Amino acid sequence: MLLYLFILFILLPLTGITVIVWGVVLSCILMLAILNWFFVKTELDKSDYYGEYVINRDYFKGEQTDWQYNHFRFTPILRS
Repeated sequence: MLLYLFILFILLPLTGITVIVWGVVLSCILMLAILNWFFVKTELDKSDYYGEYVINRDYFKGEQTDWQYNHFRFTPILRS
């Protein structure tokens, strides 16, 4: 009888409190990791923005797109 009372009034509430506390702690850690991913500054190096730049005619349609496609096309060159 005393064992049942111990389990009911002491052990179960402590277990529930422990689960809640660990849930809050792990949720905070997960939230901080996600927020860090959103707010971290992305560092670009030269190889990230050197290449060929051409108007995407599949995404942009119309006469103005055709004109830009025919007149504005460039390839930056990586020089050391």
